[in-house]
Amino acid sequence: MKLLVILSGFGLAIAIGFYKGLKKEKPLIWKITTIAILLLGAFLTLYPLVAATISELDEIAPYINKMPIPTEVFIKDYTVYEEGSSNFLEIFGTKNYADKPHKLLVDEKNLEILKKSNHWIIKVQVLEENRLLLREIVQSSPWISYPFVLSLDDRIKILNFHVPMAWIAVLAYFISMFFAVRYLKGKHISDDVMAATAASLGTLFAILATVTGSVWAKFNWGSFWNWDPRETSIFILLLIYFAYFALRGSIEREDIRAKASAVYSIIAFVTVPFLVFVLPRITSGLHPGSQGGGMSGPILSTQKGMLDSSLMFSFSLCVIGFTLFFFWMLNVNYRANLLKKRMED
Repeated sequence: MKLLVILSGFGLAIAIGFYKGLKKEKPLIWKITTIAILLLGAFLTLYPLVAATISELDEIAPYINKMPIPTEVFIKDYTVYEEGSSNFLEIFGTKNYADKPHKLLVDEKNLEILKKSNHWIIKVQVLEENRLLLREIVQSSPWISYPFVLSLDDRIKILNFHVPMAWIAVLAYFISMFFAVRYLKGKHISDDVMAATAASLGTLFAILATVTGSVWAKFNWGSFWNWDPRETSIFILLLIYFAYFALRGSIEREDIRAKASAVYSIIAFVTVPFLVFVLPRITSGLHPGSQGGGMSGPILSTQKGMLDSSLMFSFSLCVIGFTLFFFWMLNVNYRANLLKKRMED
């Protein structure tokens, strides 16, 4: 189901991106829609907090050495119970209070704050089964939150930027290959310009995917670069397309440059699906989705708490927004490059 929703979003973005074609300037309403989707996706990525549910808290508590965990809770009424010299509230993980209540130990100051709402994100420390100690009040009445994934915390949000960058790089390289084939058939120089423009943007997005992945790796694996199979494969992919631009720069005659570039682009794209989708999954590594990792990665994983409906919605918005932004960049750069070429001629 996740794959169907995500692919539908990606397909919708491509359909909107091809509106009025790739070579004609996009209408104003198209540009406004792109900006709106992109800004909404970025807001829904950065604003919501990450929080575990009560049931998830019980599952992950044994693995985190009693560290404070952001947790989404509901308070039924405001009955204060006394237990020795301490006060506690009964908290629940759902609005209908159907799950088993937990005891939240609080001091007088925080108790007065909690009475102002019945829905909170708080940081709690698990003392023992069903007994929690309030460490910090984070947010009152949150209207949206994202799942707490063990070892990822807020870093799970980077997938809304990292994954679209990688997918757009593949799309750009495909468009480059497509127009390379068109050039070989029709020998129209505009197709060569489009192929080169798409390849340059594909390389830009591949670099952005590498950078965002490296930032994530620093905080999860301890260093920016670990020669994980997925890191190695994208490094090889970048070298392949750097060679593409070196080839274009080394040939002066326009017709020969265009023909050689087209042939190279077609051959280079053959490696893209293998390096991006196949190689990282048939070799063991640190990256989620590697062989032996026990999961298909946070995007497609059915593991509890990975990509819930709220995070999947913001992820899909980012996929659509960044894809449309890529088509906008492609259109502007193509027309600029074509104009530059005509002025040189």
